[in-house]
Amino acid sequence: MFSVCRYFKEYKKKKMRCKRFKRYIFLLFAISFFQLSQAQFLGEVGLLGGVSYYNGDANSTTPFFENHPAAGALLRIRMHPLLMMKINMLHATVSGNTENFPNSFPGDTQASFKRSLLEIGTQLEINFFKYGEETWDREVFYHTPYILIGPGLALYKDWGGNSFAPHLTFGVGYKYKLWERWNIGAEWSMRKLFRDDFDVTDPSNEILDNPYGVESSWFKNNDWYSCAFVFVTFDIIRKRGRCVELKW
Repeated sequence: MFSVCRYFKEYKKKKMRCKRFKRYIFLLFAISFFQLSQAQFLGEVGLLGGVSYYNGDANSTTPFFENHPAAGALLRIRMHPLLMMKINMLHATVSGNTENFPNSFPGDTQASFKRSLLEIGTQLEINFFKYGEETWDREVFYHTPYILIGPGLALYKDWGGNSFAPHLTFGVGYKYKLWERWNIGAEWSMRKLFRDDFDVTDPSNEILDNPYGVESSWFKNNDWYSCAFVFVTFDIIRKRGRCVELKW
């Protein structure tokens, strides 16, 4: 009788140790999984390529007309699951010719131009969904459309020397997480320039600077150029999530 009781006591002790061991293993797994699922990448770097085109006095109606190759690099900084700050550097070319359109300038004057530029811009990107690698959090998606807006600066050589044109960029885009740290996407954005002589490259096309003699302002009678491109980026700077204490 004594040996039977002792046997059951030993059995209960082993069973309790086994349960504790399983709990510790589960706790370790849960914490590790929580940290992994909460890991965030705080930024992206990548390349972009596509086309650029101009809208203004030498092309007042048709988007993507006389488009030219454009390429550059970008850096995204994560501010919030729905917000990204993007900095881009872009080389682009734009051109236009009034002979391609029915509108005529005073005296039936015709003019054309072609210009290369270097753009430096900063935009705030607003995601429609929380973007990232899919985890236990059902609010996080591996793809999202987004809108963007922000200031920029176009630098170029003018016939009178080096010049620049500040602008406001706004547009739409879509991105997709291809793998854990790789993203691809497409974007189309327009630049509202705050000057009307962006298309004046030499004395032969000075007519493009306010050809109708209408008084201009920062938001009226100014030139535009736009870019449409695809991009690929790589996530950088991983931030681990905080541990949580699980009580039993």
